[in-house]
Amino acid sequence: MLHITAVGVNHSTAPVEVRERLSFGKALAVEALEALAARLKSECLLLSTCNRTEVYSLSVREQADPAIEFLAEAGGFQLTELRPHLYHYSGREAVRHLFRVATGIDSMVLGEYEVLGQVRAALEAGERAETVGPLLGRLFRSALQAGKRARSETEISRGAFSVGGAAAQLARYIFGDLQGARVLILGAGEMAEATARALASNGASSIFVANRTQERAESLAREFGGSAVPYDRLLEKMAECQVVICSTAAPGVVLTREQVGRVMPARKNAPLFVIDIAVPRDVEASVGDLDNVYLYNIDDLSRVVAEDAQQRQDEAARVEGIVHEATEEFMRWYASLRAAPTISALKAKAERIRRAEMERLAGRLAHLPPEDRQAMEQLTAALVSKLLHEPTVRLKEGWPEGDGEARIEAVRELFGLESEDPPEGEGR
Repeated sequence: MLHITAVGVNHSTAPVEVRERLSFGKALAVEALEALAARLKSECLLLSTCNRTEVYSLSVREQADPAIEFLAEAGGFQLTELRPHLYHYSGREAVRHLFRVATGIDSMVLGEYEVLGQVRAALEAGERAETVGPLLGRLFRSALQAGKRARSETEISRGAFSVGGAAAQLARYIFGDLQGARVLILGAGEMAEATARALASNGASSIFVANRTQERAESLAREFGGSAVPYDRLLEKMAECQVVICSTAAPGVVLTREQVGRVMPARKNAPLFVIDIAVPRDVEASVGDLDNVYLYNIDDLSRVVAEDAQQRQDEAARVEGIVHEATEEFMRWYASLRAAPTISALKAKAERIRRAEMERLAGRLAHLPPEDRQAMEQLTAALVSKLLHEPTVRLKEGWPEGDGEARIEAVRELFGLESEDPPEGEGR
């Protein structure tokens, strides 16, 4: 018997210093999945965002030790160092957890919309790496459907912040009014784009974008009426801005204390607010120790997020209902998958018995017209089908209730069926 397991860390269980060491960018996703699959020897998927890293896999027992060992090695942790930050779900709870993630109610930003794209990206990476099979593929597609339902049937995402939006709101708390504020955005990916959009909608009129790919910086700046900054002039432009938003996909620090220290004299030590929403972090932590430099990272957005989330708590309850429905639907499908070999074996044995009896009576039925013999075939087949209908339904329904395995074993023993083979597609 194989169990769906989920193990990982998120914004609630681990600080950014831990999460950044477990971050797998798009460039590393396929390579990491291949290494993970080699260790687990089963279907597996890796969901890695700025606020969480999770491994979904299949295991013979409700354990996640190989996945935990993989995460510890990937992040350079001792197991004893990492375990306090981990959560582990199995079976129904693992399914429910993923659906809560996809619907946005397990996010730091309640109702955030980026996570749905991140779940889709995790599935696509698994398909490219060929580490996803029928079971996890169905699970993640069901999660995407649940996420879409949450956003179309409730108001959970109405007015919700993205992480970039929360960063923009934090900038508003700092300045009170962004009109006339000069903002430099370091990075030009999806998070940077969301931040630029939020800043523009909050009144920031001077937005500058710096990125290692100049073409991408120009494209993003143009979209929001800003200006692209050559990467080698980054510090020069920083001296002219009040707010710096850092959101690159770099694997390590791109803005050091020494660099910011050189900028401050040119600013005549005017206050500089740096908001680092990248994971791994873009900005060296000691930058915040400089006089008149105020550094915030993604975990510092919690106050903004908490105030925003309070307005959508009623919608969160409605989303929990969608999560429950989606979980039950998936578990019913999984029940049919687990029961399928036994049902097939039961039907095959019943059909063999029916055919043997029909062949035994063939001589006594030879005098009947062909249409009457055909009617006998149909009658006996219908009887077998009707007799097996209720047991088949009970086998499928038993799994979500928790006694499905016992029912399967009882049927196999009562009817003398052969040992069960694993359902097709459950292994890698």
